[in-house]
Amino acid sequence: MEARTLELVFPEHTNPLGAAFGGFVLGLMDKVGSYAAARRAKRPVVTVAVGSVEFKVPIRTGDLLEVVARVVRVGRTSLTVEVEVYKERFGEGNGRVLATQGVLTYVAVNEKGEPVPVEAHAGTD
Repeated sequence: MEARTLELVFPEHTNPLGAAFGGFVLGLMDKVGSYAAARRAKRPVVTVAVGSVEFKVPIRTGDLLEVVARVVRVGRTSLTVEVEVYKERFGEGNGRVLATQGVLTYVAVNEKGEPVPVEAHAGTD
C-alpha cells in the first residue's frame, strides 16, 4: 500500500540559511506515512515510533517535494512504513533527487484509541 503527496517549500518552512527545518520534513513524512498505514489498516492509526531518518541533501526554499510512503511490514496491530522525500528544483534540469528517507511505525486503533488487529491481506501491499 502506498501514499504520496507534493509540497512546495516556502520561506516559513526554512531556517535563515534557506534550508528546510528538519521538523517540517519529518511532519510531512509522518503525515504521508500515516495515510499509507491507514489505507492498509482500513482504520485510523497513530504514530508509535520514528526509526532511522537520514537527511541526505539539503532541501531549500522553492524546492518541490514529493513524499512517497510504502507499507513494508504488517504485524498484528502495527505497520512499518518506509518514507522517501524527493526534491526537484524547477529550471535546473537535475530531475528528482532523494533528499530524505526514514522508517516510521504506526498502530491501528479503534474509536477509543486502543490498539486493534490489522486484517490479514491477501496479495502484495
